[in-house]
Amino acid sequence: MKAVDFLYSLQQKGRARLTRPVLFLGEEEYWVVTGINRIKQLLFPNAEEDFNVVVMELKEVEAPLLATELATAPFFSAKRLLVLKGLEEMKAAQEETLLAALPQLPPEVYLVLTARRLDQRKKGVKQLKDLVEVVYCPPLKNYEAKNWLRQEAKALGLALSSRELDLLLEAKGTSLLALKSELVKIKTYCGDGAKPASAEEWRTLLGEAVETNIFAMIDGALEGKTGVALSLLHRLLAAGEPELKILALLGNEVRRLFLGWFLLQTGREQEIQKELGCHPYVAEKIRNRAARLTFTQLRRAHRRLLTADYRLKTGQSDTGLELYSVLLDLGSFLTAPEP
Repeated sequence: MKAVDFLYSLQQKGRARLTRPVLFLGEEEYWVVTGINRIKQLLFPNAEEDFNVVVMELKEVEAPLLATELATAPFFSAKRLLVLKGLEEMKAAQEETLLAALPQLPPEVYLVLTARRLDQRKKGVKQLKDLVEVVYCPPLKNYEAKNWLRQEAKALGLALSSRELDLLLEAKGTSLLALKSELVKIKTYCGDGAKPASAEEWRTLLGEAVETNIFAMIDGALEGKTGVALSLLHRLLAAGEPELKILALLGNEVRRLFLGWFLLQTGREQEIQKELGCHPYVAEKIRNRAARLTFTQLRRAHRRLLTADYRLKTGQSDTGLELYSVLLDLGSFLTAPEP
């Protein structure tokens, strides 16, 4: 079930909707945070009952303690909520404990699990998905984020134009948590409903554009300016930019370099802009960059990106560390002379 549908069903049916443990699966933190908060509000409308809410990072919980937490009844209450975060970090012993406990979970214990991604090939993952309700939380595409942004702005009393919504997305990307924060900031700035009067005010409010940082990071990685690239990557991740989006843009740039290199080698230099469908300035930059590279360098860079994509989608590597490693390797592959 999509996260937006799950949240709507919670609103309509209330606590009766929570008949099974819930697994929030995906990279969009907004859905995870909002979903957990809604469940907490349903179960514990009075703040004094919060002592029956337990939130734990799975990587910090050994299997025996996990078994105890799953079997622990509420304390002076009719309900207990256990939130286990980071299911992708689950080890074999924890997986065994969790799968054994789920069918025997006390009826008064509500369980919520979160994972950015899971290796769907694993038998344990397939068994787990049969025992829980999976709520998918993928990053939104640009047009989906714009529709969401329009609705959230309206709910806050902000009548933003299509162009203003586009500026928000250009500056902050599609991370819903980041966009929500920006809307609240704009609402605070606007006061009783007035909007920023000029484009300059918008630029000041929104700060630097995420897309600008992404492409500056890519340029740094491909030109051997690794320190600049790593610094920009850190800022992008801190702003909530989806890791797989960053990796996809890196992969797209290397593929364009590959095509530019091939056209150069076959004497079709003038076709680079047409084949890539890009601006003349971009075509010239790709031509100059490709002219300094060899097939071996480009192949190593492309293989490294494919490896990173496989590791991230199968949960074999920490996302942030993998991206940092990719930037270091790209700088080495594309700037160092061949042996």
